[in-house]
Amino acid sequence: MMEHGQWTLPSGMPIARRGLCMLAQPCLRQPQRASRFRFLEATVLLVKSGSLSLDTGDTQALLEAPSGLMAVAQNVCADLVKLPGGEDPRFRSLLLTIAPEVLREFYKRYDLSELPHAPISAWRETAFDDDLRETLDHCIRGLDAAGVSERVLMHRLVGLLLALADRGIVFARPASQNIGDLLTSLLSDAPGQPWTAAKAGRELAMSEATLRRRLAAQHLRFETVLLEVRMHHAMGLLQTTGWSIPLVAEACGYQAHARFSLRFRERFGCSPSHVR
Repeated sequence: MMEHGQWTLPSGMPIARRGLCMLAQPCLRQPQRASRFRFLEATVLLVKSGSLSLDTGDTQALLEAPSGLMAVAQNVCADLVKLPGGEDPRFRSLLLTIAPEVLREFYKRYDLSELPHAPISAWRETAFDDDLRETLDHCIRGLDAAGVSERVLMHRLVGLLLALADRGIVFARPASQNIGDLLTSLLSDAPGQPWTAAKAGRELAMSEATLRRRLAAQHLRFETVLLEVRMHHAMGLLQTTGWSIPLVAEACGYQAHARFSLRFRERFGCSPSHVR
């Protein structure tokens, strides 16, 4: 069931999405490996139990509970390994993505020219102190509260970005709003819908031909973006719910779960059943 962009999940650990951000809280009882996982938006990561390793081929990182918070730049693609461990025999983490619109607002409000650190190109860690914890909690409460407007949520997210900047972590300024980001946001809000390029074009107030031409200018294809969004969503559902594979497939726009499983294996190098 999906209402207002939020999945109400039987596990009690929702994947919640509003236009400005998305929250997921994976929980795994066995090791999980995923190849070429792409962070579609700027992301804040926190490991609550176990460990998470990331490897781009050029850069490696290991985040272990109860260590710090990690910020990951948009479009970073890495092999991930999640291992249960510690007093809690599970891997548990929090993942908050931040839309390019929020980053643009942040840069509009603040002059960052004198910061001692360049924007992150892959990822960077910082201590998860009490002040940062309170700031992050404030954002999460805003995401989940129906009475919090988009304007207030924007203010809270910009506050989180400012808190990270004070600790030497700044995401790169996004380019002016581009069609790739707009399409990704549109599809991410409803990945289970029967999307076509024509339907997406209508939602974005342009023809299918114009949509495809503008995507091609960014070296993108509609089908590739749709697959990436759906597989990203599938990974989240598999890690945060006890849903059956057919139900996850349906939530990601696939009527045939065998086809879904094939696409998932091609994308991440493992079957959906092995994620859990």
